[in-house]
Amino acid sequence: MTGSIGGNILGILFFTYFQLAGLLVADFCLKDEKPLAKLTVGSAMGSLAMQWLCVLTAFVTGFDITGHMVAAAIVLPVYVAAWKNKTQPLAGCGSWIKENRLFTLLFSGCFVLWCLLLDSHIIPLAADGAIHTGQCTYGDMNMHLGFITSIANQSRFPPVYSIFPDTKLAYPFLNASISSSIWLFGSSLRLAYILPMLTAFFQVCGGVYMLAETALGDKAKALLAWVLLFFNGGLGFVYFTGLVADSSLTFKDIFTGFYTTPTNLIDFNIRWANIIADILLPQRASLFGYAILFSGIWLLYRSVWQDKDRYFVLAAIFAGSLPLIHTHSFLAMGLISASWLLLWLYRRVNPAHRWNSGVIFACFIMLMQCIQIVNRQNPLPSQIFYMLGLSGIGLCIIYGIWLMIKHIKTDYRKLLTTWGVYLVTVMAIALPQLVLWTFGQVAEGGFLRGHFNWGNLSDNYLWFYIKNIGAPLVLIIPAICKADKTRVQFILPAGVIWFVAELIMFTPNTYDNNKLLYVAYMLLCIAAADYGTDLYRSHKNVATDMAAVVFVGLCTVSALLTLGRETVSDYVLYSADHVALAEYIEQNTDTEDVILTDTRHNNEIASLTGRSIVCGSDVFLYYHGIDTSRRKAQVVQMYQRPADNPDLYEKYSVDYVVISSWERNNYRPADGDFDRLFEKVFENSSVKLYKVRKSD
Repeated sequence: MTGSIGGNILGILFFTYFQLAGLLVADFCLKDEKPLAKLTVGSAMGSLAMQWLCVLTAFVTGFDITGHMVAAAIVLPVYVAAWKNKTQPLAGCGSWIKENRLFTLLFSGCFVLWCLLLDSHIIPLAADGAIHTGQCTYGDMNMHLGFITSIANQSRFPPVYSIFPDTKLAYPFLNASISSSIWLFGSSLRLAYILPMLTAFFQVCGGVYMLAETALGDKAKALLAWVLLFFNGGLGFVYFTGLVADSSLTFKDIFTGFYTTPTNLIDFNIRWANIIADILLPQRASLFGYAILFSGIWLLYRSVWQDKDRYFVLAAIFAGSLPLIHTHSFLAMGLISASWLLLWLYRRVNPAHRWNSGVIFACFIMLMQCIQIVNRQNPLPSQIFYMLGLSGIGLCIIYGIWLMIKHIKTDYRKLLTTWGVYLVTVMAIALPQLVLWTFGQVAEGGFLRGHFNWGNLSDNYLWFYIKNIGAPLVLIIPAICKADKTRVQFILPAGVIWFVAELIMFTPNTYDNNKLLYVAYMLLCIAAADYGTDLYRSHKNVATDMAAVVFVGLCTVSALLTLGRETVSDYVLYSADHVALAEYIEQNTDTEDVILTDTRHNNEIASLTGRSIVCGSDVFLYYHGIDTSRRKAQVVQMYQRPADNPDLYEKYSVDYVVISSWERNNYRPADGDFDRLFEKVFENSSVKLYKVRKSD
């Protein structure tokens, strides 16, 4: 878990090797682009290469050093070509930074905050030997740690759940394997977890800014869009001011309560969580998915709307690689691609026509309001919402086919050499992932279903979004209603994503649809920044300067308070005794051993050692479509009557049994039975570890 100095150095070098290779490839492929584009796309290319090459070789050699060396060798020709051509991937960065001082300053401050949050949240070892974490990582990080350690330790491919052995890992695991690769070289688990997150955060932030700046051609507009996205928050701060009659919350509660922040206040139906604090930091799949997605969107935008046809293949590689990194990002990329294809065809078939986005927006709001009114009077079955969502998608497909037929009559070559190449490449890369992993999980786990208004628990449809999104709506709504040709390119795919996300759920957790909505919101922020900056410049005076300051303050205050809460949050994740147990297991047991514990979510054995446990927490497994009810009941039997259930110990190949405060509280096992049946191999003040005696 702690690694070694040599292991840390090797892990960093291996990771840097792929990052630099990505920068060299980007410098060649994006010769005429700005330094930020080369750095962002290049870094993302490096991450993709490390994730995919190490995984593909693992199917042959197992997830081991040999396979990783083969992966590194595959990349070596990139360095040879760069050396011959005297490539300089960082050329021009200095002048670009000078031209974009304000963005550089804001991003630098944000990156420092990101580093501080990683340092305090990602398994820091306290002086007493315990491991602490922050508020947002108290849950999901345990699962991600378990994926990282089990993939590296067990070397099985395809990987299986260490918290539900012999079940193929259905969760997108490439966001974990990139850290597994670093840990494999002997680095500390903390370094392996954090290092790829540093570059992924840069890829996400750089991707948004370069997309906005490329599309709008204006640094100020791009910066405003960037701020609106990453410091999203809404009006939740009002509940801490004493101005809301039914709220007894105080300002102090923000910094002392557990999830009593202005962006995550379930009791008052505040669900629009801050993207940094509650999406990118705790949810690695979203972080690494967005890191690839935003560069992919930029490449596709340049291809479709700025005639960079040669970028279609690069955009397709990014898009096709997403299913095993982040399924929601793949879906978002698919919806954006379909929307842009529809708009691309529409403009060629009807060059003089313009969509009235204001009317479409009004119809959308009226439809959602009507659905909510009907549903509250007489709750509709989920199939109705599902079919309504599919019907909307179907109508768009039919209209798109009609446009395509009309376009083909005049110019089919352009369509085939651009969108045709894009679609074929995406499917060639993505289809094997979808068939082998995604489709089976969706079919067996009941993932696809209807549900209305993802996270809204009780409010009127409009009011829910007014208080959750807040001040940015002042710009978003008129930007939609007065959309010009450029803004429609962002508003149309945002609308398609929003429509789908409001009616169709893609996991058992309805809240997860926000991962789609944040992508739509990013596009709306770009359109809003375009409209808002133009409005400000056309009426610039002292009053508008003051109004702009107030507006930005209202947009960001909830996010800043939430981020402030995260910087001071501190919770014990694993006690010192449990950390000591994990260290003993890591040093004295085989990587294939199975250990019986209770089903707690913060399971130090699964997370820190990579060993398998009989059954993990429903907090993770239920939302992956896995039914644990029978196995949980059997865990109870094994603890309460070990002498009567040797067949269960044999069935699950149990090698060790843990008895700690968790197991005592949940199962009340009789220690004497375990002392008599098994060999006690480890004990401290609160934990015992027994080795199961197995018959030959």
